[in-house]
Amino acid sequence: MRDLITEQVEFMTKSAKCIIVIFIIILSMGTALWPIPSIALEDHECYVAITAREMLQKDNWVIPTCNGELRLQKTPLSYWLVAGLAKITGRVDEITARLPSLILGVLSVGAIIYFVSQWLSFRIAALSACIWATSLGYIRYSVNARPEMALAFFVTLCFLSFYSAITASSRKRQVIYILIFWLSFGLGMLAKGPAPLLYISIPLFCYVAVFRKWKVIPKLLPVIGPVIFLAIVLPWPLLIARKVNWDLTVWKHEFVDRLFGTYRSGDKPIYYYLYVMFQFMTPWFVFLPMALAAPFYKAWDEKRRPMMFLWLWFVADFLFLTLDGGKRQHYILPLMPAIAIVIGILIEDMVFSRKVYTQRYAVGIFVTHIAAIVIFIIAGVIYIARANHEILADIIILGTITLISIAIVCVLFAKRKPSIALGVILASIIVLVDISYIRIFIPTDYNRYSRDFSSKVSQIVPLPNRLVSYKKVSARFVQYFGRVVPEIEDGNELLKHYQNGGWIVAMDNDLKELEKSKSFAEVFYQEKTDRQGLENVPGALFHKPDSLLLLPDKNIR
Repeated sequence: MRDLITEQVEFMTKSAKCIIVIFIIILSMGTALWPIPSIALEDHECYVAITAREMLQKDNWVIPTCNGELRLQKTPLSYWLVAGLAKITGRVDEITARLPSLILGVLSVGAIIYFVSQWLSFRIAALSACIWATSLGYIRYSVNARPEMALAFFVTLCFLSFYSAITASSRKRQVIYILIFWLSFGLGMLAKGPAPLLYISIPLFCYVAVFRKWKVIPKLLPVIGPVIFLAIVLPWPLLIARKVNWDLTVWKHEFVDRLFGTYRSGDKPIYYYLYVMFQFMTPWFVFLPMALAAPFYKAWDEKRRPMMFLWLWFVADFLFLTLDGGKRQHYILPLMPAIAIVIGILIEDMVFSRKVYTQRYAVGIFVTHIAAIVIFIIAGVIYIARANHEILADIIILGTITLISIAIVCVLFAKRKPSIALGVILASIIVLVDISYIRIFIPTDYNRYSRDFSSKVSQIVPLPNRLVSYKKVSARFVQYFGRVVPEIEDGNELLKHYQNGGWIVAMDNDLKELEKSKSFAEVFYQEKTDRQGLENVPGALFHKPDSLLLLPDKNIR
């Protein structure tokens, strides 16, 4: 009888865990799915989408090109993922471009649940995964076609599998985790190399050196592991180097000069990441300073070891990025899962275990958090009221929902129902994110003008007629036009193309030059076509008048 009861309890526990995991996966998708098909791709996303499309068109998965030009600024994994998905769907659009990032983001959530459960407890793992899945950094880049989420996923998997390997009780498990480490390290290099070399090696060296873990090095498959790593990493750059006759200037600019700030540094201050980390950890930012200090308290007992590992992962990379000359806000994304896990440990103790923090202290922290959110809402409403009246009503709606959610959560905590209260918090975040996308971000999508203009031009210009751009053409236009658009800067060459019945597109100041010359007939004009800086600029299509009968729609200004 006792065995039967034990089996039933274990079954119920496993069932409950499965339900919680499913909920967390739905949560991690719910904070990201809405904008995937609705918001137009921005410039850097278009680089990925165009390159993937041209890989498919040329049936060449080795040599990446963007708008017909060799593109070596980034390693190819993101292009391969999008192209592979597009081979199934038949086209490269917002869904196929962004879906790999969403999948990898959800996988990063799953990795946290699996590995942290082994280190600490399932409850801590679940909370940590929820915090990561509802943080602004995750929400922003799990729906972005750029390779940032791919990099974050593989870096996260590297650290999680490494720590599980060095703490594994059996050699078999240790070998499996180390193989995962080397595989994810190599794939991370293909996702956005050579960044993982520094993201991973600096914190791991610090960890081994600080805690004198030199004896674990022979257990890390020091021969087979690097062979696997090099087998993944080396073939593509060697093929490219041979293709360009070993002229690797572009890689020097992107990987070396950018690091030292001599190439597109962006002129960010040295303290830049101090406020970016709070931004990326929203809405859990109040716990961030506590998370950075917590590992030094001896009261955590056995939890201190994984907390110190996570702390070194975050702090070592944070210091590296601070010294990096080419700062960009998304560079901090691979660090944020570490701090999300530490925050998960803190919240689990405050709400459930209470072995380190007293109830009074926990209440004080949550009151501070609530006060910070309320102040943020009031300041946001005031700022929007003065700066942007169009979305004021939506901001008030979002603020009201937040205040109602806070009231419900406070009542649930007062009645000692923390699990339900945390569920309300997570559900509220999904609702707020999705309403924000539906009511604010999708209607105000500034890239939609480029999508509309490019799509109309593609309908006007018949195949196989060749469209060229006068001077600069944006990646947005090329993506939504759907074909290669060569750039011509020489006026005589442009006029020759025009006289031969060719089509020309121009925007902003380049458009003004063509209009002043009065040598080109304008056949289609749109007031807002693309975004340059902070403004949407006009654009137009030009074609020789003798050929206007070919137009399906003479939308002449």
